[in-house]
Amino acid sequence: MKYFFHILLIITFIINFVSIIKANSIKIAVLKYGSVNWEYNVIKHHKLDIKNNVKIQKVEVTNKDASAVAFLSKSVDIFVTDWIWVSKQRNKGNLVSFLPYSNSAGSLMIKKGNEINSFLDLKNKKIGVAGGSLDKSWLFLRAYAIKKYEKDPLTFFKTSFAAPPLINGLLRNNQLDAGYNYWNYTARLQALGYEEFLTLKDILPYIGIEGELPLIGYVFREGFVQKNEETLHGFIKASNEARKILKTSDNEWLRISEMTGAKNQLMLEKIRDGFRKGIPSDNHQLMRKNIQHAYEILSQIGGEELVGSSSSLASGTYWNK
Repeated sequence: MKYFFHILLIITFIINFVSIIKANSIKIAVLKYGSVNWEYNVIKHHKLDIKNNVKIQKVEVTNKDASAVAFLSKSVDIFVTDWIWVSKQRNKGNLVSFLPYSNSAGSLMIKKGNEINSFLDLKNKKIGVAGGSLDKSWLFLRAYAIKKYEKDPLTFFKTSFAAPPLINGLLRNNQLDAGYNYWNYTARLQALGYEEFLTLKDILPYIGIEGELPLIGYVFREGFVQKNEETLHGFIKASNEARKILKTSDNEWLRISEMTGAKNQLMLEKIRDGFRKGIPSDNHQLMRKNIQHAYEILSQIGGEELVGSSSSLASGTYWNK
């Protein structure tokens, strides 16, 4: 009887231990070459997950669409995307929320000495744009040019849309006059001597958005938060601590340099500086307000194809921590 009692205690301990591990687990979809993967590496290297009592399981995916599929199928608990996607999901009744991850934004890049001195010099120039016609940064550029110059880049430029690496390749091969690309690709171009001709930071104040605007963030289900609030907070703390290390430690960037794809020290520094500029502050009130305003601007330019049936950001899109 005593032996049976001991066995029962052991089994009970194992069941409780497994339950704790499961309760503190979170699965995140991560792009192999994305900056979230760098952060995950920092978390693991410095054991920030253990420190914050959360077990983080990385699920590697090939592209952002695969991330969304994994999330919607509940194969992962969290992934990174934008607030437009979140708002559309909430309007469909899928209660998901957004927490800022990065304010980093791309730029319109040109080669030095190519005689482009003003926006009007871009008329009929071959411009490559990363993503597609509904990419947020591209729509902001259109809103800016229409308001300031009464010119729509869609027709003012000879525009072609392509994947970010291809945009860089075409620009370097002189097959494009300028390239509008994401921040981590423009950082690579800067290291090769290309110049920022126009940045999103230049554009936003002109269309009425002052201060930081998070473009992407962590997205999770409200149902997951209700059942795993402590786990989510542990993950967020680990994430914030990892970003603090990346913000303050140059040596940490040397350690993860291979992961970033940097070809040399200068390129690593450009990537590092671009990442650091994009780390959000704690001013959630300002960021929430700017997201709401930005959504209204984008809904006017992108229309129903971009935002769906609602011209205003769905209530609850921005997570109230």
